[in-house]
Amino acid sequence: MSLLEVSRLKTYFYTRRGIVRAVDDVSLNLERGEALGLVGESGCGKSTFGLSILRLVPPPGRIIGGKIIFDGENLLDKSEKEMRKIRGKRISMIFQDPMTSLNPVMKIKDHLIELIKTHEPDTSVNEALERASKLLRELGIPPERMNDYPHQLSGGMRQRVMIALALILNPDLVIADEPTTALDTIVQAQILELLKSLRDEYKMSLILITHDLSIVAELTDKIAIMYAGKIVEIADTLSFYEEPLHPYSEGLLRSIPSIELSHQQLKSIPGWPPDLINPPSGCRFHPRCPYAKPICAKEEPPLVKMGEKRIVYCFRWG
Repeated sequence: MSLLEVSRLKTYFYTRRGIVRAVDDVSLNLERGEALGLVGESGCGKSTFGLSILRLVPPPGRIIGGKIIFDGENLLDKSEKEMRKIRGKRISMIFQDPMTSLNPVMKIKDHLIELIKTHEPDTSVNEALERASKLLRELGIPPERMNDYPHQLSGGMRQRVMIALALILNPDLVIADEPTTALDTIVQAQILELLKSLRDEYKMSLILITHDLSIVAELTDKIAIMYAGKIVEIADTLSFYEEPLHPYSEGLLRSIPSIELSHQQLKSIPGWPPDLINPPSGCRFHPRCPYAKPICAKEEPPLVKMGEKRIVYCFRWG
């Protein structure tokens, strides 16, 4: 049985302008110990998908349909009290911006102690401090920095603290939402290498949410491409990079700069991402697709299985 099975999930935002279909009929599976890269342009619904799994979608957003089966149980059937026991303990999240996610008036050690004591009230403060100190040392933060406040740490260190908060209770699933945003290239590489080693050490499942295809190649087992609130392709990482099937996936890969600068020819995807209040009919990518046929504007593309572990939603392959 898969650790996580998301089936036909719909998360909409009810605004004055209309209904924003941020996550619209999304299905995917994640096995135990597997790492999934969820990739797409900004505003395509990736972060909303991650928040939906934890049932943390902010108002005016609501999950209006589907199932989120985690370890055999539907999270959408659970009460808020039951969800609080799962968040942080069994499913944790590394949020996008550590400066706004950490409490500015709490020391680093207080963040970690509070989390441990919330889920394991019998643990003494000294035991919690010892666990926090050991993990921070593994993450490259000197234990004495536990007495610092968030603003006293660099961006890379704050992100490591967020990773510590996500891992301190050894969860089954970690959702990393753009964990390298706003970090310089060297620190980005360090954080990704750290996530890779921690994933191997703790045998955790990982969902890496990002808009950057270049950072998921070494860290993930499979990739799901999201466009305008919908999944358009799921493939194992190696097959995806060798031959992307969906036209949008193809466009994303072509837009990645090459290290062979003399032969570099960047190609952009024409047009703009659609308005999710009034998305295009049929396939949402058809106004920007170089292979679009008349049927693409009329009907939603079918799910096409391409081998055992690969699917694509596209009339080219159907």
